[in-house]
Amino acid sequence: MRLPHVMEYDPPIEVIETIENAEIIVGIPSKNSAPTISYVIHNALKGLEKYFEGTNYAIIVCDGLSEDSTVDVVKALKNRIKELTIVPNIKSKGKGGALKTIFELVDEHSDAKALILVDSDLRSITPEWIALLGKGALSYDLVTPLYIRHKYNATITNLIARPITTMLYAINIKQPIGGDFGLNRKLVSILANSPLWNAYPWFYLFGVDIFITHTALANKMKVAEAELKAKIHEAKDPSVALKGMFIEVTGALFTLIYEYEEAWTSIEVDKVVEPPKISEPKVPEIKPWEVKISKHKIKEIFINGLKDHKTIYEKILDKNLLRRLYENKTIENGINIDLWINILISYVKAYKEEYKTLNRIKILESLIPLWQGRLVNYVNKVEELEDDEARKIVDKECMEFFKHRDYLKTYTH
Repeated sequence: MRLPHVMEYDPPIEVIETIENAEIIVGIPSKNSAPTISYVIHNALKGLEKYFEGTNYAIIVCDGLSEDSTVDVVKALKNRIKELTIVPNIKSKGKGGALKTIFELVDEHSDAKALILVDSDLRSITPEWIALLGKGALSYDLVTPLYIRHKYNATITNLIARPITTMLYAINIKQPIGGDFGLNRKLVSILANSPLWNAYPWFYLFGVDIFITHTALANKMKVAEAELKAKIHEAKDPSVALKGMFIEVTGALFTLIYEYEEAWTSIEVDKVVEPPKISEPKVPEIKPWEVKISKHKIKEIFINGLKDHKTIYEKILDKNLLRRLYENKTIENGINIDLWINILISYVKAYKEEYKTLNRIKILESLIPLWQGRLVNYVNKVEELEDDEARKIVDKECMEFFKHRDYLKTYTH
């Protein structure tokens, strides 16, 4: 890659000199992260110093042209952290562009054996996170995070990304879009040079995390989970704040189903396996933040969506699914798991058959109210349950998705 020199960021030669001899690199995508970026860098550094003593390391912040004081904070930290460098993300307005920049830097300008990725808005990161992700990446190809989360957190993950990943690859990865990863050198190189970046917009945005996970799985790489305990960051109410992320993640996911179709359909399996766990060193126990959710609001989005997108639903869903969707019990209680699986498979087919990106966005937008309808049903199930009991419900639903794997195959061919 040709590294540009953008004012306020480090000169290219300085960036290369900082990372070229590093064996372990921490990459941090950032944008308007001034309140938290110092804490994340501090813990990353502590983890490197404590658990990778005697190893050359570096920390790359790739910043999305922040409008707050993020760059100033990082520059101030550089005065005492010689292994720290900051570069601009000029590839996209989203996280994926930052990660592509980091992948290319590591692939082309360093001899690093492992890359650790952590988000810049973390409030619960500890030095042990760096040890778990970094040491895991030296033994496996990809290390995904295993968090303890509130039952209403990660609803895109739990209702869509995780169960579909389980269905495709028969592995029960809990956080395929968690954001905090450990990658070995081989996977970094594959991602840095993937032709898919230029074919679709989603990977340059929030769709990058599912791109990382599915690329590893499609290439038959070894995947493990790091027990990071609670993830505390800027969690959002799924009823009001996740439209853009939803479109980018589902767009990437549906795209990968087809781009990696040969890989996942060639896997002959009859049961789901658990990935190995990386649990040492232990992360301190903290309670996950509670996520507030308005059942009235999500139900309202669902019901209004049934009216607003009826024409699209009539094109995508067969008569039986359409009838079930508009039944009084569905409108009242939300979309149950069986109906939801069949709806998603129908959407996967509709997405594949539509080649124009703008029309695909409209298809994904029409799925948002149905996701909220599925969330209504989920909330009804778990609102009286403790978080660990709710997690068992999600586990069971992933197995239900897996039972429909052959049905999805017939829809993708």
